Amino acid sequence: MKFKVIAATALFVAASATSVMAAQPGPYVGLNAGIAIMHESDLEDGFGTKANLTFDPGFEVGGVVGYEWATGPRLEAEIAYRKCDTDKLSAPGIPSEKVEGDLGVTSYMINAYYDFSKDSSVSPFVGAGLGIVDGKLSDGFDDISDTTFGYQAMVGVTLKAAPNVNLDLSYRYQGAASDFSMDGVDMSYGSSNILAGVRVKF
Repeated sequence: MKFKVIAATALFVAASATSVMAAQPGPYVGLNAGIAIMHESDLEDGFGTKANLTFDPGFEVGGVVGYEWATGPRLEAEIAYRKCDTDKLSAPGIPSEKVEGDLGVTSYMINAYYDFSKDSSVSPFVGAGLGIVDGKLSDGFDDISDTTFGYQAMVGVTLKAAPNVNLDLSYRYQGAASDFSMDGVDMSYGSSNILAGVRVKF
């Protein structure tokens, strides 16, 4: 008799755990933040003069609104902002020098993700996004800016903290389809980002 009670209890616990872990469809909102590492930018003016600009590590913050299906992908709209201080400017034949300023990039993206092992407590994912990126370069006195098409690719892992709460840790690369054109100078853009986030499903 005792064995039957123990077995029945074990089956009930297992069934409860399965229902908790089972992926449920629905809308969600989320926030993320982390480290932004902007790649070296290639600069070129209309006369063919070339230079390179490097950056110190900075930060990224963002928010999303999305929808997750029980199986298959999830889709979301995202707005994010990242900012890094400028470090050094260099050109062929000219020693590099420290430059004061920063580059801020605001992005508006539509992202698609595929989550592996959705019914597990830990679920890897991959994703990609398309949208627009707005870059603003400042030297502390003047700002110059430009907007172009952007893209990003993501890879990471989700930890299910509760039936409706997911914690994410991810790497994201964001780039621009074409250079920013600022005050007659073309400037390439690429950013690597390491992010932690939370998603709450309704």
